[in-house]
Amino acid sequence: MDQSNGSDGERAAGPTPPGAVSRRRVLASVTTAVGAGAITGCASATPADRTDDAGGAVREEAWVETGVDTDDDGAADRIHVRVSRPEGATDGERPPVIAIASPYHGEQTHGDATAEMYYDRSVAPAPDGASGAGGGATTAATSEPATLGDPSGAGEPGPAHSPVGDPAALRRIERRYIPQGYAVARVSSLGTARSTGCYTAAGPPTVAALESVVDWFNGHATAYDAPEGGAEVAADWTNGRTGMIGGSALGELANGTATTGVDGLETIVPQSANVGQYGLFRSNGTPVSVVPDGSEGFTDIGTWIQASNARRDDCGHWTDRVEAGQDLATGDYNDFWHDRTFLADADAVDCSVLIAHAVDDPIVKPNNAADWYETLAARDVPLKLWLYEGGHRGPAGEAWERTLDRWWARWLKDEDTGVMDEDPVTVVRGGRSAAEGSMETYAEWPAPAAEPATVRFGPGGSTVGTVTTGEPDAAAESLVDDPSTPAADLVAADESPHRLRYETPPLAEPVHVSGRVVPSLSLSLAEPTVVSVALVEYYGRFSADIVTRGWADPLNRSAYRDYDTPLAYRQSLRESAPLPDDGRVGVEFPLQATDHVFEADSRIGLVVYASDNEFTLHPPGNRTVELSLADSSVELPVAGGESALAGAFADEQTDTATDAPAGTTAATGSATASPAGTADPPAERPAGTTDGLGSTVVSDGDATADGTTSGGGPGFEIGGALAALGGLGGLLRRDPDGED
Repeated sequence: MDQSNGSDGERAAGPTPPGAVSRRRVLASVTTAVGAGAITGCASATPADRTDDAGGAVREEAWVETGVDTDDDGAADRIHVRVSRPEGATDGERPPVIAIASPYHGEQTHGDATAEMYYDRSVAPAPDGASGAGGGATTAATSEPATLGDPSGAGEPGPAHSPVGDPAALRRIERRYIPQGYAVARVSSLGTARSTGCYTAAGPPTVAALESVVDWFNGHATAYDAPEGGAEVAADWTNGRTGMIGGSALGELANGTATTGVDGLETIVPQSANVGQYGLFRSNGTPVSVVPDGSEGFTDIGTWIQASNARRDDCGHWTDRVEAGQDLATGDYNDFWHDRTFLADADAVDCSVLIAHAVDDPIVKPNNAADWYETLAARDVPLKLWLYEGGHRGPAGEAWERTLDRWWARWLKDEDTGVMDEDPVTVVRGGRSAAEGSMETYAEWPAPAAEPATVRFGPGGSTVGTVTTGEPDAAAESLVDDPSTPAADLVAADESPHRLRYETPPLAEPVHVSGRVVPSLSLSLAEPTVVSVALVEYYGRFSADIVTRGWADPLNRSAYRDYDTPLAYRQSLRESAPLPDDGRVGVEFPLQATDHVFEADSRIGLVVYASDNEFTLHPPGNRTVELSLADSSVELPVAGGESALAGAFADEQTDTATDAPAGTTAATGSATASPAGTADPPAERPAGTTDGLGSTVVSDGDATADGTTSGGGPGFEIGGALAALGGLGGLLRRDPDGED
């Protein structure tokens, strides 16, 4: 279906020449670091006290009484809802609701963590049952839990943020949708802003409370005009049909509410959103950082809950509950995480779902979207998936806006917009908008042509070994863990004892990888440590682009391919075990899902290393890992399968160091196009290498309801993001409303 027009240069959705625009844009690092809401259609902000922005909207507020009491004061918690709706609607024209639930409408957020709220990151994986008291992590030196609230055991503070509401963003959604006959509701989740109760980080009480809000829109719950006592307020201005939208934590709340199966919730549009907290704080049985961050102060869910409840009386017990459940030592899946995993309640989803996610999101990792899509598709939920590039932000461009407009009209007004007659999967390459690159559509995801292609390693990984579709080599190769070196430096190094690098010959033609890359590694360990694998695109000698990566605890020896569903795989991570006497273990796990076209003349690289400076624990002692090449392989989901991959290998290697593809950097300098005024990178780091999950994007945190970042996210203050832009600040411009 052609969703393009001439104004934004977007291509028709359909087959495009493979590799036409596959390189991630340096510009994305600029758009991600600046938290400006650019898309109309959704927002997260405190609305201005004006009525002229949306043609005379009526504004009112209410506190919806819920069925939970998170602060244990004997009174039901109440959720604050602020509504903007069309003025003068008749009974026959009562508007449906577009709701934005958020934990960021108030001043106190999980970004206000102090040093004592972080955890000691310099710990090693432990087998199940070997953690410290209360499920906390244990340090190798003391075997004592690195408990929350102990500054001496918390290391240096991790990155902080203070999300700031953007009144301009809500004005944009009101200007667009109130004239079209929708009401817009800003909902503050439990324990935040003007809602009562305690912050639970999208825990079961918060999800149940949001169910009450949808019930209120339908006349099945009670609201009042005050947080305590007050007169009843009826939502008689709406027909009760509700949609929810949001990015990051906002989209997480939409996902969670959908799993209640509440009547009246017709659709959700989660953007850059996780499917419960395990997918945010854990990966394949190991703890992971929410943001790319190399500091020794590690953020876990307990950090967020204590920080967000710091100004709330009678909420300290939530810190204790989380401390007992999160289990930083093993990273295992357990009942605590299961209660916070929306996959477990997917059978109850009774609304349509439009998932939007960036394949290079380093904060809410892409497996969240892949797990959700796979789970809902198996249940025949009305579903669309929109993938793009651009880090922790929402999609952009006219094609997306038109799709969103038609989506709302179809599901909230029952209009025949044709949106469900199109291919259900859209992949935008080259940025957030097809205007920045190209757009393709598919009948399903991974792309229907994708088939498993098994590749193996040839010796030489301390410098550069080979990736082949041929027979395995009998060698074994070793690396020494180095938590202090970023992955971008490891993958780019010509030689290093701290990683094993393997790559294909130069590609004679583009190769499309769509889905999850699954390493199956045979390792020998003297002591437990984390294992990491990166999929890399190499250009010439001086450019290395991390496409995606993944992390696992070798003490969790589940084989990913043995399980039919994402939830079944998570359940398999409930137990970890000590190393066997010979230290040899098999590890099979998925990297973060991706959809990427490797360009002709580039090389596909696979890099095996231990801990990841930015994302994993930092085990002490520089532990040694041995990889058996004979018993190790990687499954790549390649369009055309193994024959297409083998056919793309060029017969002879060509030197493209002085002829790098457009958009890359072939000279020494900042690996991520550092702006003027920033320090040069280490001399040994080649230009063109990348930070983040899999691109040049460096994200600044939680997305607002339109998928763009708020004035900070879980990890970076907006001031720091702007400082990182340095001399590029002049690229910003303001519109007549004073918006960036």
